[in-house]
Amino acid sequence: MAATNNSNLGHGSSGSPQSTLDEQIYPVVAKENEQGSGQINPPQYDPSPKHEPGHNWGSENPIKTKDEGQKLLDSGYKSGKQVFNITEKGEIVKFQPDNSPQNGYHAYKVSSPRDIPSNVLKQMLADGKISKSEYNKLRKGKKN
Repeated sequence: MAATNNSNLGHGSSGSPQSTLDEQIYPVVAKENEQGSGQINPPQYDPSPKHEPGHNWGSENPIKTKDEGQKLLDSGYKSGKQVFNITEKGEIVKFQPDNSPQNGYHAYKVSSPRDIPSNVLKQMLADGKISKSEYNKLRKGKKN
């Protein structure tokens, strides 16, 4: 009885190895991930002038420094494309992507509690960022 090769190792009819598409793509992705934090372009806080105090268009951005904004963005609660977090003064901010090649996000104060997704509120409660009474008020659409 003749031996058969059923190893499915990607060998061609001549017995030489042939690379699969996965073998060609994944080393490139792995190399890109090793160069950074696992993301090709990690989110970058980039404040927008339209949310600065004194402008009459766009909700105000209560974040005072770029460092503070980056920390809040990095530790925020992601829901879809947006990221939410709470400032030291207890103001809930929403980070909106700018769809830029640098993966920039700008922030502004949430004007309506109904704009905060329930999964974000639940996680803020679980992490102790908000109290049960604050959670209930925000869930009902009331401001703190």
